[in-house]
Amino acid sequence: MARYRNLYARLLRFYPKPYRERFQETMEQTFNDICRERAAAGRGILGLAVWLCAETAEGIMREHVEAVTMRNKGIVRAALVTAGILLIPLWGNTYVDGWNWHWYSFVLAAAFVFSAALTYQLVVKGMSNKAYRSAVGLAVVAAFALTWGNRVLAADENPANLMYVGVVVIGVIGAAISRLRARGMARTLFVTAVAQMLMPIIALVFWKTNLALGRAVPVIGLNGLFAMLFVASAFLFHRAARTHT
Repeated sequence: MARYRNLYARLLRFYPKPYRERFQETMEQTFNDICRERAAAGRGILGLAVWLCAETAEGIMREHVEAVTMRNKGIVRAALVTAGILLIPLWGNTYVDGWNWHWYSFVLAAAFVFSAALTYQLVVKGMSNKAYRSAVGLAVVAAFALTWGNRVLAADENPANLMYVGVVVIGVIGAAISRLRARGMARTLFVTAVAQMLMPIIALVFWKTNLALGRAVPVIGLNGLFAMLFVASAFLFHRAARTHT
């Protein structure tokens, strides 16, 4: 009995400290009572002790996983979002003809999605203002779509498209200067929207990019769509600034 009790007590030390401080004494007493009842009935306790230790080991692993998850909820959520979104190209690779992603495309997409999701989690952590959370989500989605679209779809077609990275850089610099405060972020997103609409003009006038009218209209329209997303985010930040106390 003493040997099994000491072994079980040592096993309980592997529980996370908060859990161990709350339940160790009770669990040791329960273990002793069960083993004593078994011995009093004239039955061996080796099998029971092994079973209880195995069950406790499973509980230890579960508690550690839960503790790690609770400490890193933002990372876990970002990873789950990334895994869920990557199911789309994985499904396309399997069932859609002509949709051929190489392994490095999945790695690149995972890096982009995970970075965007983690950025959102870190920025809104501890923030209960719904307008602010919505504004951050909209800005992150717009920046992600703009960066991903230019990296994958347009950069190889025309180097001028790399200028759109500057739009995202403006947003990042503005967020750093404003320290993510709602009022400063509203101004930053308005400036970002203006920069978004200036990009095709810069490409046409200064970069001497040749675009036929049939292609210029969709390009301007697409820039207008992104600018509207940034403006909508700016209005949400402005609303958050008015309602935040």
